[in-house]
Amino acid sequence: MHRGKSAILILAGIAATQFLAGCSSDKPGNGSRTDTAGGLTWNAPSSWQDGPAQQMRVKTYIVKASEGDAENAECGVFYFAGGFGGGKEANLHRWTGQFEQPDGRNSADLAVIREIENNGLKITTIELDGIYKLSAGPMMEVKERIPGFRLYGAIVEGPQGSVFFKMVGPEKTVSAAESEFMNMLKSARAGAK
Repeated sequence: MHRGKSAILILAGIAATQFLAGCSSDKPGNGSRTDTAGGLTWNAPSSWQDGPAQQMRVKTYIVKASEGDAENAECGVFYFAGGFGGGKEANLHRWTGQFEQPDGRNSADLAVIREIENNGLKITTIELDGIYKLSAGPMMEVKERIPGFRLYGAIVEGPQGSVFFKMVGPEKTVSAAESEFMNMLKSARAGAK
């Protein structure tokens, strides 16, 4: 998303070494790629492009817009060494708080949260539609409200702490990419290459 560059300046004082420790990317010749963070290794979808490096993120993937959508979706991957990113419940609360509903209902009441286990890893997923409150600046002020957006996120409890996967964008684009997102999560394993 072209608007997303300024939306991730939430913890500007944290040194890059605290959240990028142990992160890397490997691009095999077959078009797929393996990425790592927090002691996890996963395979990113080959159709997703690498986005520009962004503060606070291990990785940004660009998910091409579906036909009819005006912009791409983004999947940001976050890892904060030492637990600086907060726990599972705090992040789920933060993510639901980034959405409001056109009818005034509480987004937290509408979020679909699931707990799964795969490859010995505990994974919590969240799905939510609504008006995305794009925030920016040092105080994370809401800069824009974008209707028709969708969140599909996951918190994977890795050996060195949680790794956060957050895909946000137009509803149709995010919905179309959900199977790729789930395949990426299913590929996650403890141990970095």
